[in-house]
Amino acid sequence: MTLERPKSLRELALEHLRNSIIDGSLKMGQILSERKISEELGVSKSPVREALAQLRDEGLVSIEPQKGARVFSLSESEVTQICDFRQAIETAAFELALSRDPEGLADGMARVVKDMARARSRRDEKEYLALDTAFHQLIFEHAGNDYLTASYTRYIGKIAALRTHLSKLPQHTELSFEEHQKIAVAVRQGDMAKIKLLLVEHIDRTRQAYESASIVLEGAKAS
Repeated sequence: MTLERPKSLRELALEHLRNSIIDGSLKMGQILSERKISEELGVSKSPVREALAQLRDEGLVSIEPQKGARVFSLSESEVTQICDFRQAIETAAFELALSRDPEGLADGMARVVKDMARARSRRDEKEYLALDTAFHQLIFEHAGNDYLTASYTRYIGKIAALRTHLSKLPQHTELSFEEHQKIAVAVRQGDMAKIKLLLVEHIDRTRQAYESASIVLEGAKAS
């Protein structure tokens, strides 16, 4: 039996802050106080500072000299770049996954879609969003390419945080679920051409939603 190593204070602070950004507890553009965070978590400023530095590397936090840290914020141009990145990297991973483990990918996606349906029936938005992230991670898990996985993982937190913001839009979750269902069916059929078309539609809707929605992409102003 292998004992699990206890998490360090840095890891605990990192996990808390990352999850708070992803689930929207910490808003886009919100100022982050090292002192306040350390008091809330009951730790010194050192592990909090280290956690913020890691989140900066993940693109979830920006840190400016004399101004401190704040949650990331996005311009429409940056949203477009993220969508371009996702389109390119997920298409490449899909092609590899379908050539190397099509059955495993199809089974995994079918399972996640069923879990999504259950989360929707319970109106568990947080669980649904976590499953949305898991659905896309499956592509990389079955692609068998560590470099593609590492590139995607670097920005997975930011992508998940964007999903949370979009989930507030009318009918967004319903449309998202329908798109995931269609993608899972196309994967089962091994239809890469159909998958590409569905992926373009899925990601481009994200882009359009950010352009048209009344979401302040420059970041919410912290009071």
